[in-house]
Amino acid sequence: MSSLHGGFQVRQHRPWKVWLAVVLLIMLMVMFFYLGRGYQSYELGFLQLERETLINRIEELENRNHNLLQKNAHLDGSSKIERDAYELANQELIKLQQELLAQKEELAFYRGIVSPNDAALGVNLQSFEMRKKNSHNQYSYKMILTKSGKSTRKISGGADIRIRGETAGGVSELQLSDLALENSAKVTKFSFRYFQVFEGDVVLPEGFAPFEVEIGIKPTTKKVKSFSETISWTRVLSEGV
Repeated sequence: MSSLHGGFQVRQHRPWKVWLAVVLLIMLMVMFFYLGRGYQSYELGFLQLERETLINRIEELENRNHNLLQKNAHLDGSSKIERDAYELANQELIKLQQELLAQKEELAFYRGIVSPNDAALGVNLQSFEMRKKNSHNQYSYKMILTKSGKSTRKISGGADIRIRGETAGGVSELQLSDLALENSAKVTKFSFRYFQVFEGDVVLPEGFAPFEVEIGIKPTTKKVKSFSETISWTRVLSEGV
């Protein structure tokens, strides 16, 4: 009588393969972390270099501006040659002063991005302005948000922008996202590592006379504080924040 047995299959267990895969995965994660960190350091270094270049350029422009002012003072004669020379120098002085102002504004922008080492992680309202485009109550808006602190983390969240004004029925409040002509869903959403620029067009309703804008910044990133700022309509139109 023959009997049939069921045999056991012996499989060789190789734990070293599992450990090798884990070690390789950790090494890849570390490598990508340092690569990303190095890239962010490069970006920040580039911004700092731009800022230093602007500072040097402003110093150069201020020196030229001073020399032109002295030159104009000496050309205060009555001859036609002197008057022509004075006019040319004055035109150059105007252009130089305009360039100097633009450079200073750009420097202020970079100062908002390149923060001190001890600055807390946060969001700055760098600027907000609106300009009237036509007689049909259409305006263009521009808002710039920058990050403070040296962390390379992205900051995300939303901005609640409300325009308050007087109507025949009293005072009313309108949200910028409801007035936007396009991309209304993305008007107030932000996610950036250094800065983000918001631009677009809005139309105010007839009979609405705005007097102030309230901007509420509400980050969703942990440990980043919310804040709000109210700006008069006159200031928003003339110079921004």
